[in-house]
Amino acid sequence: MDEKIRSDILEHYQINLQDFVLIDGGWKNRLWRATDGTRDYIVKSYSTERFTKKKLQRIEEALQRQMQLKGGGVPFPHIYLYEGRAIRALDEETFYMVMDLAPGRNETAETITLSQLESLGSVCAGIHKGFAQLPNLPTNGPDDIPGLLEKHCQRQRRELSDDSPPEYRETLQKGEEILRSFSYALFDRLPKGYAHEDFTPDNLLFDDKGVTAVIDFDRNCYGYPLHDMGRAILSFALEREGLNIPKIQAFIKGYSRLHPLTWTDVADALRVTWCIEFPWWISPGCFTDALTGKAVRYRREIQWLTNHWDSIEQLTDRK
Repeated sequence: MDEKIRSDILEHYQINLQDFVLIDGGWKNRLWRATDGTRDYIVKSYSTERFTKKKLQRIEEALQRQMQLKGGGVPFPHIYLYEGRAIRALDEETFYMVMDLAPGRNETAETITLSQLESLGSVCAGIHKGFAQLPNLPTNGPDDIPGLLEKHCQRQRRELSDDSPPEYRETLQKGEEILRSFSYALFDRLPKGYAHEDFTPDNLLFDDKGVTAVIDFDRNCYGYPLHDMGRAILSFALEREGLNIPKIQAFIKGYSRLHPLTWTDVADALRVTWCIEFPWWISPGCFTDALTGKAVRYRREIQWLTNHWDSIEQLTDRK
């Protein structure tokens, strides 16, 4: 850890950190695990190459919303504040935050249990319920998802060449076929509100009984809460053979403890997730060896939705 950050934490937070271990902090960010001898902490330093001051202010606002969920049954690590702010500006190049290390472990579609998925559904509903109770909801709507999707496909079609990866060309063509029959009226009837917006396995911690912590609320914003559900279902219920129905049923059972959730909602959640994430993962660069790790899985999940669109429609027939 940078000595100036360690010294600043000691001076302004009165925490004497030691035994630092650098761990994955996401693209260009840095994340350390440390201890003061009695408690374990996470220190996150934000990349000024990736984030402008305006973007950091948006993250600050997101973290402030996260902290307003406290007491609502949503487990997340305690954030240490300085002068009421989560992100500490040390100088023009150094922005960081300090929080407790959350307990638990990550799970995958291969390891997660039905009881853990039921717990995840309940926690997801708790997040949405808590966010819905926040004052001063935005007067403007979410991003124009249909417009962004259309522009992406048009741009990709214009830039398509003979050198484009065949698998990418095929997926793009199938995506365009979906768009020709897809009704964007879906977005007019869907519930809107604040959502976590990064509800992935990396940001969810479990023990044997269920969820122990939800982390990384940096991207929470006003949008479509169903995206959180769709991302969770893709991450934990999509297996080699297809969607694992008992796993989805477990998630529905947990979510319905706080708010009704139907199979039609699940189908809509997957549709929304496809619309939002298709531009993220269906591009030439995502079909090369340069794409590695978890990003490959995200691309394959959106590919699966593209190739099995009728499987989404079949979910609405379930009772």
